[in-house]
Amino acid sequence: MIRAKLRLVRQFLIAVILLGLLLCGAEVGVRVYEVVQGQPVCAVTPAECLTDPARLTVPSWLTYLELKPHAFAELKCRDRKSLVELQTNSLGFRGPEVAIPKPVNSYRVVVLGDETIFAPETPDSDLFTHQLANLLQERLRLPVEVINAGLPGACPLTEYLLFKQKLLALQPDLVVLHFDWSDVADDRQLRRRTRSDSRGTPISCPHRSLQGIPRKPNPVDHLRQQFRLVDWGLVVAGNRWKQQISERNATSRDVATNAYAWLRNEHPETDVAVMQSFRPIADLAELAAGTHFQLAVVTSPKPWQVSSRCSSGAGVRVKSGVSPDAYYPNRAPFNALEQYVIRQRLPYLDLSETLMDVDPPEANFLRYAPRWSALGHDRVAETLARFLTERVLRPRNSRYIQEQDEPEFSRRPRPQNEIQWAGGVQ
Repeated sequence: MIRAKLRLVRQFLIAVILLGLLLCGAEVGVRVYEVVQGQPVCAVTPAECLTDPARLTVPSWLTYLELKPHAFAELKCRDRKSLVELQTNSLGFRGPEVAIPKPVNSYRVVVLGDETIFAPETPDSDLFTHQLANLLQERLRLPVEVINAGLPGACPLTEYLLFKQKLLALQPDLVVLHFDWSDVADDRQLRRRTRSDSRGTPISCPHRSLQGIPRKPNPVDHLRQQFRLVDWGLVVAGNRWKQQISERNATSRDVATNAYAWLRNEHPETDVAVMQSFRPIADLAELAAGTHFQLAVVTSPKPWQVSSRCSSGAGVRVKSGVSPDAYYPNRAPFNALEQYVIRQRLPYLDLSETLMDVDPPEANFLRYAPRWSALGHDRVAETLARFLTERVLRPRNSRYIQEQDEPEFSRRPRPQNEIQWAGGVQ
C-alpha cells in the first residue's frame, strides 16, 4: 500500500518536472523567436487596426489623438498588392511642408476629416486632395495648395479643436469638412472626455491614457513582464475574446454597442447623439465668420450604405462594427445633415451619387478597407472641384476664377439619380 502511494507521488513529481521543463523550453523558444524577428510575439500587426493601420497616431492633450510629426511608414495594401509610403510633415499632417505665413497670391484649401480623408492605403499621387489641387489650379489665376488634414479616429469635435489649435495659423482661404457616418459614434465616445467653456464650446479633449489615475502594481502585469509566454497567452486569449465581442456587436441593433445601428433611424434629427455630432459644424461656421475663411461641408456614404457587397473582404466589416451582409439604404441621415448645414448657411455636397452611379459601385471602394479606391478618389476629386468652382469660389472669390461658359448648378438637391448637393448661401 505504501509502495503504491510512493509510486503515485513519484509519477506526479516526474509529471510536474516534465511540465516545468516544457514550459521553460517554450519560454526560451518564445524569447529566441522575438530576438530573431525583432519584435514581441504579441505585437499587433498593422492590418488588425482598420482605423490607423500604419500606427502613426499618438495620444494628445488637446485633440485626443494626433499624428506623429516627421513620421514615415510603409503600409502593405492588400487591394493594390504593393507597399504604400506614408509621410507626415512637421505639423503632423500627411504631405509636404506647409509654408507659414501663407505665400502671397496663393489659394490655400484645408480638408478636415478622419481616416477616410487620411486614406492610408492610397499613395500621395492618387489622393483626391492632390488631384483637387491640380483641378482647381486650372480654374484659378494663382497657385492652389490643398492640405490633407485627415486624422485617423477623428470626428468634427476633435477636428474643430485641431483646426483651432493648429490649422488656423495656416491662413486658409477655404476649409472643407468631410462628415463621416462613423463620426456619430466617435462623438458619443469623445464628448464625455471633452472640456468646454461656459458657452459649451469645446476647448480640449485629452486622451484617457494621459490623465489616468495611478494604480497599484498588478501581479499579473509583473508576470507578463517577466515571462513572455504568459504575456503571449494572455494576448491570444484576449484577442479571441475581443473577436467574439466584435462579432456579437456587429449584429446588434443596440446603438450603445453597434456604431452604425442608428443608421436605421428614420428620424435622426430627434436623436440627441446625432445632433450633438453635428454641432461642431456650427462652431466652425462661427469661427469662419470671425476669421474670414470660407467653410463647406461634404459627406459620403460608408461602404455598407452602398451595397451589401461593398468592402466585404475577410473580417473587414466585423472589425468596422457591422455584420458581413449589412446594408443601410436609409437616406434620412443624409437629409438630416443637409438640413442642419443649410440652417448654418453653408454650402453642402453629398457624394452619394458620385460613388454609386457606376456599375458596379463597389469599384469605388477598397475591398480590404472601408475607404475609397483610386477610382473613388478620382471621382471625388472631379465632383468636388466642380462643386467648389460653381458653388463656393463664386461670387466671394470670383477674382480667382477664370471666366467660363459652364452653366451654374442648382442650389437645390437634385433627384436621387443625379449628383446631390445643396447650400444655405443665398
